[in-house]
Amino acid sequence: MTSFSQSPLRSRCANTGQLSVAEKSWRATPCRPTRRLLPFLLLAAASLSAGELPPARLVESSLLIRTGFDSDPTAMNSTTAPTPGSEDVIYYAAGLSASVTFSGAVPAKRSLMLGYTGEIDRFDNCPSEDFAAHRLAWNGQISEGTWKFSGEGSTLFVAGSRDTLPSVSSVNANAITLWRERRRQWQNRLKFQAQTNRDKYLVRATGTLLAYDYQTRAVSGNVPFADRYDAQAAVEVGWRQSANSTWLTGVRAGHQDQAIVPLPNCEFDYSNDYQRLVVGWEGKPSSNTTAAFAAGPDFHHYTGAIDSRVFTGGRDRTSLWFEGSFSAKPCSTLTLTGKTARWVWLSSTGKSAYVDTNAEAAAAWTVTPTLTVRFSAKIHRCDYFPAVRDDWESLLGTGATLKFSSRTVLTLDYLHHVGWNGIGNVAGREFQRNVVNLGATITL
Repeated sequence: MTSFSQSPLRSRCANTGQLSVAEKSWRATPCRPTRRLLPFLLLAAASLSAGELPPARLVESSLLIRTGFDSDPTAMNSTTAPTPGSEDVIYYAAGLSASVTFSGAVPAKRSLMLGYTGEIDRFDNCPSEDFAAHRLAWNGQISEGTWKFSGEGSTLFVAGSRDTLPSVSSVNANAITLWRERRRQWQNRLKFQAQTNRDKYLVRATGTLLAYDYQTRAVSGNVPFADRYDAQAAVEVGWRQSANSTWLTGVRAGHQDQAIVPLPNCEFDYSNDYQRLVVGWEGKPSSNTTAAFAAGPDFHHYTGAIDSRVFTGGRDRTSLWFEGSFSAKPCSTLTLTGKTARWVWLSSTGKSAYVDTNAEAAAAWTVTPTLTVRFSAKIHRCDYFPAVRDDWESLLGTGATLKFSSRTVLTLDYLHHVGWNGIGNVAGREFQRNVVNLGATITL
């Protein structure tokens, strides 16, 4: 299901005037790993196919054009302060994607994909939400004996406005997320994995990095953004009951870092070290269904400049984390997918953390060889601490894909997006959006 304007692919020209003292301070305290990550991503991609690199086996490219209607692109139509974008708008988008895939003489032994996606989005009568985005991505794998090494990563630059919207208590956290993804920033994702398979067991080691480097201004009265990252290493051992059933146990350890917002009363951060114990299962419950699930206790020790006046009881916190996914194909024309997750993450607005819980499901029904109908549903909760906030959102979508020709695909989607406040004695933070999207993808 198309995620419409929630996609981090959204630009207004940046102000080129001098930075204020506060802005200079803000720009001087980013999460340092994000700025130097692009060369590292490219180096890591190249290293996966070190040695003889065969000629390109597959080159793909396509053009995207899209237009649609959004009843509330900032999800702030219920706030007490009028804001740009809290009314109906028409939006337009155009994009280009290209990828090249290399593979060895035995594709299962070695492969490498490099890709680029660019997009420009414009919102009629709402220039503060205009943006452009450029994403470089790669994935690759190498097999040596019983070991398989794989990696994937992406670097996304959003060329959007440096200015944010007014900070008012009636704004839902999920509304902030919606328009935050159109602001100027760098996003970096990285994952490496090594796995060996034996007759009855497997050993898996994984390393991941998720990092955000925001380029917005910190201005009193507006929502500020705090750079943040999560770096994690994991080791898991699996016992294979059968070809279709594997039990897993292990440990994951990591660090989360949150920058301090250079504004009055914002001198706190909830950077932390954490360990997660893992118990999980993955396999095929039936011939046409695959599933995976993992869960365990999550131990966090907060190392940052916490606000001890409200974050009482010491620096240690324990919670439950979990993640799961499934994919099923009951018949040749119907595909069902779903996933869920719960974990502790750091607020992009600074001086707070929260428990992020979500669940989503989707169905795709191939009516004819040229027509596919899609349905999706998602529920998402952000339960903040030590801030008192419990914000929810739900998304219901339906759409259709029509293969107009072998090179042209048309899509039509509708999304109903609702946000609300989960704390009964606190008013506000509700919103409703309706989005209609018509798009076309042309394969070159």
